[in-house]
This record gives sequence, C-alpha cells and structure tokens, in this order.
Amino acid sequence: MPEAVIDSFTALHKAVEACGEDTVIYRGVKDSSYALIPKVGRFDCFALMSPEALEKEERTMLRLFKERAWTTFQNGISNTWEALALAQHHGLPTRLLDWSRNPLVAAYFAVEEEHDGDSLIYAYHHKTFIKIDDKPDPFARKSIGKFIPNHVTPRITAQAGLFTIHPDPRKPLESDQIERWRIPEGARENLKRTLFKYGVHRASLFPDIDGFAKHVEWLRTDKY
Repeated sequence: MPEAVIDSFTALHKAVEACGEDTVIYRGVKDSSYALIPKVGRFDCFALMSPEALEKEERTMLRLFKERAWTTFQNGISNTWEALALAQHHGLPTRLLDWSRNPLVAAYFAVEEEHDGDSLIYAYHHKTFIKIDDKPDPFARKSIGKFIPNHVTPRITAQAGLFTIHPDPRKPLESDQIERWRIPEGARENLKRTLFKYGVHRASLFPDIDGFAKHVEWLRTDKY
C-alpha cells in the first residue's frame, strides 16, 4: 500500500486533494500497526472455527443484541443490514468495518485517544455500493463490498458513516486501491486540536449526552 506522512493539517489537506475526483472512503486507527480486520475476526476464540461455525456465532450475537435492544429496533430498523450496522456502531463484534466519507472524521478517530506511537488513516478508492434492498441477507455476501445504511442512529449520520462487509472477517483487507496515511506520534495532539477548531470533536461526532460530557472533559481538564 502507498504511504504518505501526515504531520500537519496542511499535509492532510494535500493528501485529500491528491485524490482528485475519486470516490474515497476513510478509516482512522489509533495504532499504525492495526490491519483492516473486523472486530469479530480479532478474537482468538474464533480463530480456528470453520466459516459456518463463525457465521452461526455471529448470528447468535446479533440475535441476543436485538432481543435486548428491541425498543430501538421497533423504531425503524427494517432489515439485517441495518441491524448489523447498529450493532457494530455500539460495539458488538461483527463482520463490518466502520468508514467515513469525511477524511476529517477519520483523522479524528486516528488521534482521539492518547497513544505512544504513530496513527494511521486508510484511504480506500472504491466506487461501487451494495444495493442492500436486493440482497436481504448480509451473511450471504461472498465478496467484500461497502454499503450505506439508513438513518439507524444519529451517530452514523454525524460521522458520515458507512461500512464494508467482510465474508471472511479474520482475513485483513488488502488492496492496491488503499492508501496508508501515517500520522507521526509527535503530530497527533496538534492535529486533534486543529480538528476541534474545524468543528470535528467528540460532541459533534457523538451528538448525545455521553459525547458532550466527554467533550467537556477534554475542554476543561488536562486530558489528552
């Protein structure tokens, strides 16, 4: 994968502009060693399962999540794609990866938490989308693709969020369509503060009480 160094907001802007008119989605990660592996694929307990056994476990976790979040599902979650998106966004291990159409959002997630080391933004040049209305079962998907769910939570909307789905979630996504933009450790905090000046911060990306509380904590204390 090609790699650029993002040591300032100006460098970030130049990297985005260099993408031209391409359709690009972005993912920010705290640690530059993190590969593009969905959360469910990172657990040792799933590593030796057959694909069929892993799918069964994923479906069970999603079912348990839906049972406890029934009120939310009654309010407009209409298909399994949206259920997976909501579960992923609230931390359930799924075969999805979070991305954003906004590079500033990805940059924020790369530098949000304190970290001794470099961070990374993945820039994925990818045009096509899955028409989820035509394919009701996401677990039947046989190749990696991206989709935009309906408005299932204000967080996804605020973050310009979308997802890729990974039929083999234990295998990292690698492609010549993906660029790596490395943020050196020494540039992380300054970039986080610059993003705040542009309105990209915890409260704007998590438009709820929890997001605002964490944002105020950052504003008024010595928290990184």
